[in-house]
Amino acid sequence: MKKLVLMLGIAFVMVSCSKFDDSLVNQKIVIKGLIPKTREKSAGIKAAEGLLLSDATKVLVFNSSGYELFDIKDSAFTAKAVAGTAPAIAFLDDQNRYIGCLSAGGLNVLPLVSLKDGDKTVIDLSILTLEGTTVIPANDPVGDEINLSDEEIDRYRELGAYYEALSKNIDADNDGLVDLLDKKEFNISTIFGIYCGDYGLNDTPPEVIDTFSIFINYTMRIAGNKALIPEDPNILLTGPESAPYTDIRQHHYATGPDCFITFFIREVQAAPGFPYGSAFLPFAKGTYTVTMDNKNYTLNYSNISAKHFLILALPTVHTNEKDEITSVSVEYVDMNNEPVNTGNFVVQASVWLHGYNDLLCQIGRLWENPEAITDAELYNFTLPEPIPLSQLISVEVGYQDLIGNVYNIGFE
Repeated sequence: MKKLVLMLGIAFVMVSCSKFDDSLVNQKIVIKGLIPKTREKSAGIKAAEGLLLSDATKVLVFNSSGYELFDIKDSAFTAKAVAGTAPAIAFLDDQNRYIGCLSAGGLNVLPLVSLKDGDKTVIDLSILTLEGTTVIPANDPVGDEINLSDEEIDRYRELGAYYEALSKNIDADNDGLVDLLDKKEFNISTIFGIYCGDYGLNDTPPEVIDTFSIFINYTMRIAGNKALIPEDPNILLTGPESAPYTDIRQHHYATGPDCFITFFIREVQAAPGFPYGSAFLPFAKGTYTVTMDNKNYTLNYSNISAKHFLILALPTVHTNEKDEITSVSVEYVDMNNEPVNTGNFVVQASVWLHGYNDLLCQIGRLWENPEAITDAELYNFTLPEPIPLSQLISVEVGYQDLIGNVYNIGFE
C-alpha cells in the first residue's frame, strides 16, 4: 500500500498547467534595465558564440513552470515576473541565440521574495555589462529591494546550472524559432516523493523520522502547450544522450484545457529499509528526446538535489466532536526543525487525504497561476465536508517551490 501513497496525488492535480496570465500583469514585479549601445569592450566581454550584450534584442524571463519574452527597445527593457517566484533572466539576440543570464548578488536567479515594497517593488538593475555569459547589473537588488538571509542566498546560488539547462529548451522542436511564440513550448520539472513520518492529530504534533534518513522517489514531469497535445497519448522519453537509460517508462498522462502533462519514472525494486515496495530512481542531468506522434523534441534537464529546496511541511489533522476530519493545518520547518520564512521557499501548496484504496479529499491545487494564491492556502486547509477519521490512512502535503519543482511529502 505504501508505495502508492506518494504518487496518488499526481493524477488529481496535474491537469493544471502553470502559465503567465497577461490579465494579471499589474500584480507582477517590474524589472528594468539598460543595455549599452556600444560594441566596444565597455559593452562586455564576448559571450561563448562571439555575441555581445549590445546584440541583445529580447529578455527571456523563465523558470521550469513557464517562459515570457520582453523586447529591448532603445537599449532599455521593462520585464515583469510574479512575486514569490525565482525566475532566471536571459538575454537573446534577434535570432534567439543565448547571450547570457543575469547574475545579481552572485545568484543566477532573481528571488522575488522578501521584497522591500512588497508587490509594488520595482527592481531597477540600471546599466548591465557582460562577462562571459554572466550579465551583471550596476544596481544589485539583492540586499536592497530583495532581503535574504545568508543561508537563503546559499540555496539560490547553486541554481545556475539548473537554469542554464532550462534556457536551452526554448526551441525543443529545433526549427530555429522560440517555441513560446508559436505556443508550442514545453516545461520540464521534477516531482520529489518524500516519506517523512506520522501526521499530527489535534493536540498531538507530527512526528518526523530522522531527517538524514528521508526516503525520496523521483518523477520527471513534462508539460506541453495545447498546440502540442498529441493524438497518441503514449509518449516516449529517451536519454540522456551521453548514457541512455533502459528503464524509463511513462507513468501517467492527462490533458487540461490549455495543455497536456505526462510523467516518467525509473522504477526498481526497493532496497531493504525503503518504506515503499518500489523506488523511483533519479534522472541524470543531460539532453533527452521526447517522441510524440512520430516527431522528436529535444529537452534539457538538470537534476537539482531534492534537499536543496526541501523544507518539511508538517500536517496536523483536526477533528470535530463526531471524530470527523474538518481541517488540516500545515507548519513549515527546515531540516533542523527550525521555522522558516515560508514565502521564500513555497509558491503553492495542496493537501491530499488518502483512504485504503482511494483519495478521500484534495484541498488546494498546484501549478495554478501563483498571483491568486493567499497565505491561507499555504497554512490552513478546510475540508468542503467532514470525513470520518476512521477512513484516513495517510496525509500528503504537496508544495511547489520557487523554481517550479514539486515536493509531495507523505505522512501516515
